[in-house]
Amino acid sequence: MPAVKFYELDTSRRLQMLVDEGLIDERDRATLAPSRALPEDIGSHLIENHIGAFPVPLGLAEHFLIDGRALRVPMATEEPSVIAAAGNAAQRVARSGGFHTRASRRGIVAQIVFRQGDGVGGDASGNRSGGRSGKRGLASFLAAHRREIGDVADRAHPTLRSHGGGLCGIEVRRTGEFVEFDLLIATGEAMGANTVNTIAEAVAAYLSARLAGFDLLMAILSNKADDQRVHVEARIAAADLATSTMPGDEVASRIAAAARFAEQSDLRAATHNKGVMNGIVAAALAAGNDVRNVVAAAYADLDAEQRTWTSWRVADGGLCGSIDMPMPIGVVGGAVSTLPVARLAMTMLGHPGADELMGIIASVGLASNLSAMRALVTQGIQAGHMHLQLRSLAMTTGAQGRELEVLTRRLQADPSRASLERARVSLDAIRAEHASKGEASAGRVHTADGREMIE
Repeated sequence: MPAVKFYELDTSRRLQMLVDEGLIDERDRATLAPSRALPEDIGSHLIENHIGAFPVPLGLAEHFLIDGRALRVPMATEEPSVIAAAGNAAQRVARSGGFHTRASRRGIVAQIVFRQGDGVGGDASGNRSGGRSGKRGLASFLAAHRREIGDVADRAHPTLRSHGGGLCGIEVRRTGEFVEFDLLIATGEAMGANTVNTIAEAVAAYLSARLAGFDLLMAILSNKADDQRVHVEARIAAADLATSTMPGDEVASRIAAAARFAEQSDLRAATHNKGVMNGIVAAALAAGNDVRNVVAAAYADLDAEQRTWTSWRVADGGLCGSIDMPMPIGVVGGAVSTLPVARLAMTMLGHPGADELMGIIASVGLASNLSAMRALVTQGIQAGHMHLQLRSLAMTTGAQGRELEVLTRRLQADPSRASLERARVSLDAIRAEHASKGEASAGRVHTADGREMIE
């Protein structure tokens, strides 16, 4: 009898196989156990070869005032200080009226690409006896078939029109040996990737049957989301930017200068943009959206002429900032509707529409950028990060509860010498002190590397 393949097993049998092979032990199996945050039946239907979940901490960034609405924004991230920094900046912005957003959501572009066959004399009008396949012939072909193409698109996804979507534009162009039909498809409130690809493949089959002398190469959506854009503006009074050692107007001037430098330096722009993405990815992930799509679209928008999505200038007695970027997201379908935590995040946001969610996510990105640059041009980035970094180091040792706080304070006493080895030595000392005072947890012994053994 042939061996059962890994992908044919259910989750529990896959885990048993890993235990039998010595890749994990029983403790590891327990770590991978299903939870209410991601039940096994959902996880195993979302991905292939499912063995468990990889939890990312979920937090709330406070103090956001977006288009007059106060929000705590769910953010999913493993990086310390990201959520606190976004909330800190949002509070400063809120004192001057909050974030103001506008979004444009026309649709998603799908590309249907043909390659002209070698030595084929057909034209682009379906006439196999020959003719021109140049730009004019392609335009004539499209004009003659536009209505039928629309019907094909509607039949491919019959319910899309009832949700405010459907094919709303098509263009044709020639690029070297390739002929490209670009379809603009509105997807309503959904992310729409599967919908767009379904329509694209149906239209591609229709075109392929009528374009003599052309070989269908592919039909696929584009992640370049020029037709899904968001713009957010914010103002911060100079007084709300001041530190204990630097007046607010000077801080504002320095932030504006740092922003101008990012527009001129590739090296700085990369880090500047990473700070924006700290917020955007965390907010998009918490809302169950495809962060790879969001990131791909955002970076496709940049070039040598435009290196960043944000801009900052001194004006109106303070600092004025804006962010303008593609934001291909949705609020129905996919993981948004499937993942329990994503559904909960959307509930906490008040079930926003797609346009509103675009503004929320972009506002978090702008806040993250403001917080990072204010720290950079004043006290430096490490001062604000240090406590959270040392706490993260303490957690790596396995410190828990009260001992985690004690260990973090001891590491803070001499942060320049902090290391994992020193943290483990300090943790052993803390536990020895607690044991001598009778404070050790009954029935538990911790090893030097922080692992816990049940006696």
